Amino acid sequence: MPIVSRATKREESLNGSKNVAAVTTENAVGETLYQSKTKFYPLAFDDDGRYFLKPDPTKPPMPGIQEYYRLREECLSKGTLFEDPDFPADESSIHLTPTPCNHTHYKWLRPQEIDPDAIFANETFSRFAIQQGALGDCWLLAAAANLTIFPELFHRVVPEDNDAIRGCRKGVDYAGIFHFRFWRFGQWYDVVIDDRLPTKDGRLVYIQSTRNEFWSALLEKAYAKLFGTYEALIGGSASEAMEDFTGGVTEMYTLKDAPENLYDIIEHGCNAYAMFACSLSNKRGGSKESSTPEGLITGHAYSITKAQVVDIKTPKFQGKVKLLRLRNPWGNDKEWNGAWSDQSSEWKFIDDATKRSLGLTFDNDGEFWMSFADFQKYFEKIEMCHLTPDCPIIKQSEGQFKWKTSAYEGEWVKGSTAGGCINFMDTFWRNPQYVIDIAKPEEGNDQSTVIVSLIQKNRRSKKNKGINCLTIGYMMYRVDPSEIQQKPLDATFFKSHRSAADTNFINVRENTARFNVEPGTYVIVPSTFQKNDEGEFLIRVFSETPNKMIENDSPIGISEPQPGTAKDPSGKYVDAEEIQKQLVPLEKLFHDVAGEDGEVDWLELKMLLDRCFEDDIAKASEGIRKAYLSGVKDKGPVKQETMLERQYLSDSGFSKDACRSMVAMLDADGSGKLGLSEFQKLLADISTWKAIFKQYDYDKNGHLNPFELRDALESAGFTLNNRIINKLMHRYCSKEGQIWFDDFITCAVKIRTMFDIFNARDKNNKKEISFGLEDWIAQTIYS
Repeated sequence: MPIVSRATKREESLNGSKNVAAVTTENAVGETLYQSKTKFYPLAFDDDGRYFLKPDPTKPPMPGIQEYYRLREECLSKGTLFEDPDFPADESSIHLTPTPCNHTHYKWLRPQEIDPDAIFANETFSRFAIQQGALGDCWLLAAAANLTIFPELFHRVVPEDNDAIRGCRKGVDYAGIFHFRFWRFGQWYDVVIDDRLPTKDGRLVYIQSTRNEFWSALLEKAYAKLFGTYEALIGGSASEAMEDFTGGVTEMYTLKDAPENLYDIIEHGCNAYAMFACSLSNKRGGSKESSTPEGLITGHAYSITKAQVVDIKTPKFQGKVKLLRLRNPWGNDKEWNGAWSDQSSEWKFIDDATKRSLGLTFDNDGEFWMSFADFQKYFEKIEMCHLTPDCPIIKQSEGQFKWKTSAYEGEWVKGSTAGGCINFMDTFWRNPQYVIDIAKPEEGNDQSTVIVSLIQKNRRSKKNKGINCLTIGYMMYRVDPSEIQQKPLDATFFKSHRSAADTNFINVRENTARFNVEPGTYVIVPSTFQKNDEGEFLIRVFSETPNKMIENDSPIGISEPQPGTAKDPSGKYVDAEEIQKQLVPLEKLFHDVAGEDGEVDWLELKMLLDRCFEDDIAKASEGIRKAYLSGVKDKGPVKQETMLERQYLSDSGFSKDACRSMVAMLDADGSGKLGLSEFQKLLADISTWKAIFKQYDYDKNGHLNPFELRDALESAGFTLNNRIINKLMHRYCSKEGQIWFDDFITCAVKIRTMFDIFNARDKNNKKEISFGLEDWIAQTIYS
């Protein structure tokens, strides 16, 4: 399988339109996803989009990755049952923050130890046979129940090659290992687990089947592993799980604020295989889940499985009625008992042909019909998940309901792209910007339906670290093609334009909204509510007509510093002649340090630079020391420095790494030393960068304020985009998001060196070069 590096751009791949090189769900094997704490295997589809490629057993295992097929073969060859070291059968897999008071003393048993007749799943995988356990994750149960409606969706999450469980008693190989597949922010992952499940008094503690099936309990365990613990699943939404089971895009509405065409949206979604969940809160007090006089369960998630308008003729009424079919995932007799319920009188006024088209049954199976009017009266919230064009069941359909999609990954970085909402006008424009072209509907409609989804990544899995969801949202602006020649749009644009559409800012994993917009070009700006809140995100656009999304950002380039941009401390512009005057007194110092060979190595260069810029370095060192020892504002007393910290904080001046990078930038012969002319060139560059640094150090405190690094580097002749600036902030900024003098110089040196390496190879100015492995290592390891 090909290795595809992560990029901020994505292919518009879900509808097969190759847009830009990036990680996609159709070739999802990203090298950067092999993280030390990620024990899940990134997957890829085969040509028909239904099955996942197996790892090559002839190749060595990938570090840190649990490969299901390899682990299963190892267990079978040894005659042992799998025990998962990454999700052990103990309290650490249950609780977010284990403490002495939450030891539950569950006994972990394998399915055969719980039920001698245990099986993985029967042929129909028990559509109405899932029961909630003690965890309070009915939202997950509702999503799992939705999966069972369509085998194509079910088997993408629950692979058919899992062992049958019963085989271990019939002489068939059984290894006690299972795997499940989940979509996470544009990637499908294979999650491996063992079959040990938490029990109390010999019964499953969490989700279970009313029969002897164990697929639902094992699915819940794999999902818990994905987020770290079982407790991490408390307090979710069905839309979140439905999205992780399908890769689709979700919407959520409260019934009192729902759009007027909500029934049309539901009906359209049902016809396009969308998943639905709905719930009502407990207005009467009491326990979280309790029965109403109408037979509904409060605080409980239901599924919607069908929407259909029927003709009815009674002595008092003749016309059309909007009906919905709902399902209680408990799969029992807890059903609605009002109008259109099982055995209600309304059904005798419906002809037999209509009943057959509805698939009408009156079993105590948790499934029932009700009118849309009653649904709006009794239910409070509805969640829906629209499937992507790459979903197997959509690819096999006629295609009339396929959404057109595009997506991008991005991040908010303190001092760079975490500009906050529009309330922070001076920094709002620094947020990532995405240009989307919406085509005109073919049927001649004036407007096109667009769903924009903003997902913040990897928050639930960090619950045990006290990391919760950020408050996120986005704004969408209509633009003329001429306006987006400016990359990115600056504060002037946003001060003079009103948004065409926007969302409320909310602290949920996914903030999604549906809009009806005129065809044209739009800029979407995703942001956190507060500025300098850091996080990763995925933004996706689903539309009825083709759309094309690109990031509205600067092309990377290098040029000479612009005349009139660099000033010295007195406010005068710095020119080459004045810099040369500053260099004359340093020539004697250079010869004194260099010695007989007339060249300086990195240590001698450090001595020279520390002397030349001692005032700037002293200010930076003192600032860093104060910033580090002051602690985080309003979060505790002033930090006392230790002896080790005192030693490191007292080491002022340019670092060893910085000086070596400077030598490498100008060391043409690879000797590891610089001569006088090379030193003078370096000093001229640093003097220019120093003047630029001082220009943007508005309060003269020795560091650049957040959000100013990009402007300063542009004055120095480096045009960079958000992705590069974010990396530089991660690499060179302090924890407060500040760039100190010596770090700014080191940053400029690194950028200049990388540009020089590239431009030396790019003879035809094609903006692309190639390296052999040895050459690449040689070039980058020295720089």
